[in-house]
Amino acid sequence: MDLIITLVGNSHTLRVHPHDTVGSLKILIQQKLGIACETQKLVFVNGCSTTLNNDSATLESYGLHSGARVSLLVTPPTQIQVFLKNEKGVSSTYDIKPDETVSHFRSRVEERERVPVSQQRLIHESREMNKGKLSDYNVRAHSTIFLNLRLRGG
Repeated sequence: MDLIITLVGNSHTLRVHPHDTVGSLKILIQQKLGIACETQKLVFVNGCSTTLNNDSATLESYGLHSGARVSLLVTPPTQIQVFLKNEKGVSSTYDIKPDETVSHFRSRVEERERVPVSQQRLIHESREMNKGKLSDYNVRAHSTIFLNLRLRGG
């Protein structure tokens, strides 16, 4: 299906499949228009404005169809503060961007907390954070991420 992406009065037609994800659409926009994924905000206008804010959701789950118009807004990524609570109950504050990867955050934790990445277990909302983005784990402003240590042994 063809989607029409509008940006500051300009329209661009992109060929996508209904089962493609919002994340893959953002990658396609980055490749075709040179706009970084983390600065894209996509809004589908179909009588009401629907923000395409779940990168893992399919286009068809938002009701997009061939010829649908999607507005592209370019926004600077915002920084938010989150808390990291270690196994001793001590909290540290980190400034992050929601699109920051878990692996990058782990590296920052290693640098600051002196806990090797291989020994970190990062938990948010009872889910262990292994890969992907912090936003994939619903990390938002003032969230607390728990740092537990992996047990050694064999």
